Amino acid sequence: MQEISLFRLFLIFLKIGTTAFGGNVALVAAVRKDLCEKRKILSDSQVLDFTTLGNVLPGPLATNVITACGYAIRGMAGAIVGLIGILLPAFILICVLSEFYFRYGESPTLMKIFGGLLPGVAAIIAATAWSLAKKNVSNALQVFVLIGAGVAIFFLQGFLITLFVIIVSGSIGFLFFNKKTENEIPSSHVSRLKSQVPLYSVISLVAIGLLIYVFHPLSLFLQELRMLSLVFGSMSVTLFGGGYVFIPAIEKVVVGIHHWVTSKEFADGIAMGQVTPGPVAISAAFVGYKLSGPWGALVSTLSIFIPPAALMLLAQQFIDRIKGRPSVEAVFKGVRPAVIGMIVASVWVIGKSAPQDWQSLVIFGIILALSLWKNFDTAILIPIAGLMGWGLHLI
Repeated sequence: MQEISLFRLFLIFLKIGTTAFGGNVALVAAVRKDLCEKRKILSDSQVLDFTTLGNVLPGPLATNVITACGYAIRGMAGAIVGLIGILLPAFILICVLSEFYFRYGESPTLMKIFGGLLPGVAAIIAATAWSLAKKNVSNALQVFVLIGAGVAIFFLQGFLITLFVIIVSGSIGFLFFNKKTENEIPSSHVSRLKSQVPLYSVISLVAIGLLIYVFHPLSLFLQELRMLSLVFGSMSVTLFGGGYVFIPAIEKVVVGIHHWVTSKEFADGIAMGQVTPGPVAISAAFVGYKLSGPWGALVSTLSIFIPPAALMLLAQQFIDRIKGRPSVEAVFKGVRPAVIGMIVASVWVIGKSAPQDWQSLVIFGIILALSLWKNFDTAILIPIAGLMGWGLHLI
C-alpha cells in the first residue's frame, strides 16, 4: 500500500476528532471504523492490541491508542500528527464553551442538545463490538472470555479489575491457544532509529519537566502556567483506568487542594468534556481556561495527554519486538475477546448517561441499523443522531 502523507493522515484524524463524541471507547470505535474497515490502513487486531496496551497504561485510553496508530502508520511524525488531529476539535470547542460558561453561565438547552448524541454513540460502539467479535471470536472459549470480561467490567469497574481481566484472559489464551513449534516465528523489529525515537522523546519530556519544576518565573501568569503543567503532567502518568476513573482524583487536587474551580464548576466542566468530541480528560482544558485563559487551557491539555502518549510509544516498542511469536499470539487470542467484552460493557455505561426515554431507544435502534447494515461513516451518523435527538425531543 502506498504510504499515506502526513497531511492526509492529519485530516483523517481531524475528521475523527470532530465527530467522535462519547469519550474514549467511542473514539477507539471511530478509529477502528475509519482506519481498519474503511481505509484498510491498519488491521482490527492491531487496534485491539493497542487498546489492550492502552488499558493497562496510565492516561486517557483514546489518545494512547491514537498515538500508537499514528506511530504504526508514519512513525513519530504520525504519532504527533494523530494526537494533534484528535485533540484540536475538542480543545477549540471546550475553549469556546468555557468562554460562554464563565461569561454567561451554564446553558441547559445546549446540554440537552448534546445529550441527544449519546444514544447514537452507544449504537456505534455496539456495532463496532459486533464487527470485531465476528473477526476475532471463533470458538466457545473465546465467547466465554468475552462474556466474562463484559460482566466483570459491568459490575466491577476500575483499573484493578481491568488489569485482572487482561491478566486472566491472557493466561487463558496462553494455556489453550499456544501451539508449540520447533522454530518460533522471529519477532518483528522496527528499525533501530525508529525504535530509539520514543526513548529520546521520553528523555526530552523528563528534562522539560525537571526544568519546569525548578524554574520559578517572576510573573504571576507564568507561575500559573507552571503550576498547571506540574499538576496535570504529574497526574497524567500516575492515574490509571481512563477519564471516568481518575476524575475524582483530579477533583480532589483542583477543587480541594488548589481551589482553582468550585465543585459546581468542576462538575459542569466534566459535563462539557462529555458533550465535546474526544476524550473526557479534555475537561482539564476547562480548568486551565478558568485559571489562565486560552494559554492555561493549552498547557493543561498538553500536560494531561503528552506524557502518557510517550509512555505508550515506549511500551509499543516492547510489543513490536515480541509480537509474532506463537506464545505471544496465543496470549493475544485470549486478550482480544476480553477487550471486545469491555467494549460491550461500555455501551451500557454510555447509554446510562443518555436521557432514559423512548426517543433514546429509537435513536439507538436507527443508528445501530445504519451502522451495521448500511455501513455509514461515523461523520454522518453522529450528526444524524444529534438531529434526531433534537427533533424527537420536540415531540
